[in-house]
Amino acid sequence: MRSDRSAVESRWLPVARFFWPELSQDSADDLEISSRLADVLGFLYSAPIALIGLGWLVAATDVSLLLDRWQVLFLFLALAVFLRQLMFAVFIEIRSGDYADFRGSLVAIVSWSVALSFGPTALWISVAGVMSHYLLHSLRTSRQSVSTRWNRARNLSLELTEITAGLVALTVYRRVGGAFPLSSLSAAALARAVLATATRFVLSQLFMSPLLLYWRSLLQRRSESRHFIRYVGVVGGLPLLIDSFAILATVLYAQVGLGMYLFFAAGVVLVSLLTNRLSRAAIRNRQRARELERLEQLGRKILQTPVDPSSLSNILSEHVPGMFPNFQIEVRLFPAQVIYHHPDGSSLLPAAAWDWLRSTSEAHCLLPGQKLPWEHGASARKQLDERALVTAPILEPDGEDPIGGIALVRQTRAAWGLDEVASSVPAVQTLASQIGSALHGAELSRMEQELSLAGQIQTSFLPERLPEIPGWQVSATLQPARQTAGDFYDVISLPNGRFGIVVADVADKGMGAALYMALARTLLRTYALEYHARPDFAMKVTNRRILMDTDVTMFVTVFYGVLDPRTGRLVYCNAGHNPPYLLRVPSGDDAERLTKTGMALGAMPGTSWEQCVVQMAPGDTLVLYSDGVTDAQDETDAFFGEERLERAIRASGGRPAQEFLHALLEAVERFSGEATQFDDMTLMVLIRDT
Repeated sequence: MRSDRSAVESRWLPVARFFWPELSQDSADDLEISSRLADVLGFLYSAPIALIGLGWLVAATDVSLLLDRWQVLFLFLALAVFLRQLMFAVFIEIRSGDYADFRGSLVAIVSWSVALSFGPTALWISVAGVMSHYLLHSLRTSRQSVSTRWNRARNLSLELTEITAGLVALTVYRRVGGAFPLSSLSAAALARAVLATATRFVLSQLFMSPLLLYWRSLLQRRSESRHFIRYVGVVGGLPLLIDSFAILATVLYAQVGLGMYLFFAAGVVLVSLLTNRLSRAAIRNRQRARELERLEQLGRKILQTPVDPSSLSNILSEHVPGMFPNFQIEVRLFPAQVIYHHPDGSSLLPAAAWDWLRSTSEAHCLLPGQKLPWEHGASARKQLDERALVTAPILEPDGEDPIGGIALVRQTRAAWGLDEVASSVPAVQTLASQIGSALHGAELSRMEQELSLAGQIQTSFLPERLPEIPGWQVSATLQPARQTAGDFYDVISLPNGRFGIVVADVADKGMGAALYMALARTLLRTYALEYHARPDFAMKVTNRRILMDTDVTMFVTVFYGVLDPRTGRLVYCNAGHNPPYLLRVPSGDDAERLTKTGMALGAMPGTSWEQCVVQMAPGDTLVLYSDGVTDAQDETDAFFGEERLERAIRASGGRPAQEFLHALLEAVERFSGEATQFDDMTLMVLIRDT
């Protein structure tokens, strides 16, 4: 979808970032960034229109009318405020799995009928009603995110543009001979009221149209266009129908009096109550039916497909978004393996929350304002902000200790949103049970397959022997934690006598990581030869092909450098990998670190890497490693760490490459003692002799 809207965002995103610098830094999800951009741009263009209308209203206000009829006007205001709380919702699918909602009320029947009865001054009822509505929402939520504040600012300014539309409509009404209130029930008088109402409606839609056109620009496929047209029809059709009843209310007040108007208003209140309840019931019923259908489909798919965390991610991505379309969802296996995340981005919960979920065997529903159960000590009073949260542990069959967890988060800006969150708990529990059963059933077969292929795969990935580089020493080793490793290293012969130096680590273990490693190594070797002078190009093309050829939630950290052995010049890119150490002569100084120049391969499309250069002099030593070295643990679970590694590197200075490598391995082994190796360890030592 990013390519579909790149032209729109490239034009307007810098403008929005001027007002909201963190606009796209705290979310990697395209649809969410688009929504936030719509909030900022919607406010920026609608706020001036709203301010013009408010200024115009101040100038047009008849103070004597407010003083003479304040009791009646206050009654209408109270009625308008009450009706605004009784909102109904219509949800329309605008993209497969994504929904937009139109939330409305019957308040326009009161606010517009009063304006047609008393003139422009009565539009203060609309202003007061809108402001009180947003003030009440702000008071109910003690903490509001920046995203929520921008969303409410946009909605508030868009609603206030109706004041401008109303003033223009009332001006047209008076120009064609309209009176306040309606002087008669003649066809001419009713036609004037209809003209004013139509003018107000057209202007309101015109003020809304930039926002609608922005969303339309994001939905290019034909099926999405049909969904969007349906949504626009609802957004336009319902307000026009509601405004039409305002004319009837105006006639009742003008011809029969306040009593009959209030009788009619009582009917409007009853209809509002009914639509509000029906909206909530319809949402719950639609949710239940959708959840049951998706759960059944998911169960059949799991039974038909061999399941492991990697393939389960694909299955979940196919069924879960439609099951919970208005939620952010994360499914992980403990301690920290994320097997599904929708939409893509950072973790939904802090580490403390996942630790808390790991200690409970029950599902929980937390609504805005509730205390966070994972907070302790001085922070125990922290409350959930405007979000609502559902969590459920993933248990093995007949097990009590969670092996994973599910978290669903939803922004709740309406009462029925809370209902939908609370009623989703049973479906989340069922989903957790299905995942637990699938993982348990697949574990034995997966382990058997990995063991049978481990040796063959690992042996084929590593070079049989490293090439000889005149004037240089190179030595490397890989010690897998189990039969199959996710690490790899390589020394690639390139044109013009240069060599590619590679050390990489797939962010996973097991058979899936081994296959992912094979793909990454093959692609990197291919593009290293094609772009032999530009490591950054090789990384960029490799990343693109990985994302094209795979559909798994894995990534690989890579250090790739192009060495000219004649000059000692090393041009490199570090894709999220542990920074290698460059020990220069004299070796008494701290080792220089070749830090990261970009993110890991396979993590995100459209990524680029900075290209850096270092000059290695005779006697200099470059040590490349994977995180299995620094993450090695002893019997007390302490880590070997970067500090110990750097000390070992300095202590080994001056030795030949092979001895240097063995000295580092011995340092790690002495530290680990009898502790089990947890992760693959890869080491490469490169020394310039002359």
